[in-house]
Amino acid sequence: MKTHTHSWPAWPRYTPQTEERLLAALRSGRWTVSGAYTGERSFEESFARAFAEYLGAAHAVPTCNGSAALTVALEALDVGPGDEVLVPGITWVACASSVLRVGATPVLVDVDPDTLCMSVAAAEAALTPRTKVVMAVHLYGSAVDLDAMGVLTRRHGLALLEDCSHVHGATWDGRRLGSFGDAAAFSLQQTKLLTSGEGGVAVTSDPEIHSRLYRKRADGRRHRTGTPPGELELEELPGVQGYNYCMSEFNAAVALDGLGRLDEENDRRSSSMRRLEELIKDIEGVYPLVRPASLTAEAAYQFCVRLRPEVFGHGAKHKVAALLSQQLGAHIEPIDSALNRNDLYQPLSSGWIRAGADPRRARELDPARFELPVAEAAGENAVVLPHWMFLAPPERMELVAAALETARTRLGVV
Repeated sequence: MKTHTHSWPAWPRYTPQTEERLLAALRSGRWTVSGAYTGERSFEESFARAFAEYLGAAHAVPTCNGSAALTVALEALDVGPGDEVLVPGITWVACASSVLRVGATPVLVDVDPDTLCMSVAAAEAALTPRTKVVMAVHLYGSAVDLDAMGVLTRRHGLALLEDCSHVHGATWDGRRLGSFGDAAAFSLQQTKLLTSGEGGVAVTSDPEIHSRLYRKRADGRRHRTGTPPGELELEELPGVQGYNYCMSEFNAAVALDGLGRLDEENDRRSSSMRRLEELIKDIEGVYPLVRPASLTAEAAYQFCVRLRPEVFGHGAKHKVAALLSQQLGAHIEPIDSALNRNDLYQPLSSGWIRAGADPRRARELDPARFELPVAEAAGENAVVLPHWMFLAPPERMELVAAALETARTRLGVV
């Protein structure tokens, strides 16, 4: 039974300009990058250029979703069978499953206890001669220590792949996240800070990696210059096995419109998040993530509220999330469980392992082989609040704090 008497800002958002751009795409006669050139720049290319410029990167390649962006980025970095990719112990399942998709082995790495992002020390301990890429996933408005991780990857000759699906617009020492790695991937799924409904973007400043990214997501075809109207802007040539992972013109039109609002929306969210942090200092048993000092501008897809087990009991995330949802009239989620015990990460029951397969391959893909004490504990003792709640004025955060206090009163063990 809901007990709230208020509403929260709607998400996804759109404006009259969003509708104008969608109508323009509808009436253009070209609905996808593989449609005939009309003589006008496509929305897909316009968004790619605008997004790359926004990040301070040389190139951006839109894709149909974030998983596709990760997949083409891994293949563009020459990851395949026999290789290992370091993946943080807490993240969305697509980070690990994209590694499986290209035939490589995800190696789950424990997280930093303050940021819940990949621990640099744990990453170094997990390196083997087969390690090819470190996937640095920036989670819940915090970030991987890019300074230390950059030193580690350069010292060992590894590629760095950033997953920035939680942090569109954030900066590290004034530079946008997503511009540090050899490549980066973003999701533009409906709930993300920047959304096109479904969509993704792969980013790089390396021209060779960009060429592979572009061709990987367009069935091996590349962009054709000087195309006459009525013909395709994609040309066929050998050398790359690709997939049809292209973004539609409708999705690109929506993403382009949202990009223009992103910084203003992030500023609004940041003000409300700071207010909530102030309020929860006085609530026993709850605390936020640590934001590294180098994170000079934040962006948080979800705001993580951690729960002290000695106050709430171990594994209280589901009960707290349900109570907060009831109190606030918004869907509050429990944090994702560590990947070595996550219901959505089941490589041994997938098509990647079949009956009679090499038992050594089965062992290396078994998530249970990884010990992730920090990720396991954190993954049962936190809830995450959706970013659109923080588009409300800072004073509305008093409602969130009151709901957390109610949860502590009702569910706390002390």
